[in-house]
Amino acid sequence: MIISGKQIQNILKAYGDSKPVKNTSAPKTGSAQQKDEVVLSSQAQEFAQILQNIKNMSDVREDKVKELTERISSGEYHIEAKDVAEKMIGRVLADKLQ
Repeated sequence: MIISGKQIQNILKAYGDSKPVKNTSAPKTGSAQQKDEVVLSSQAQEFAQILQNIKNMSDVREDKVKELTERISSGEYHIEAKDVAEKMIGRVLADKLQ
């Protein structure tokens, strides 16, 4: 399964930018006010934790960059142009389908 960058951005946009909504109704006077309480399911709490972990992740995989830099410097890194073209076209198609 190919998960495109566009799909990830859509998920983060949908769930990451949500802001709490303020109550705009006038407070009741003369009566004791009840406080609202929100209880999240364990599944929702787990999702929130995973989303927070994704936000905290680095966009750069340092270990991979270091390995590739060393291989390029030593002349051991060789890749076929056909493979690069296939990946580029596949990514463009995946983004267009979503």
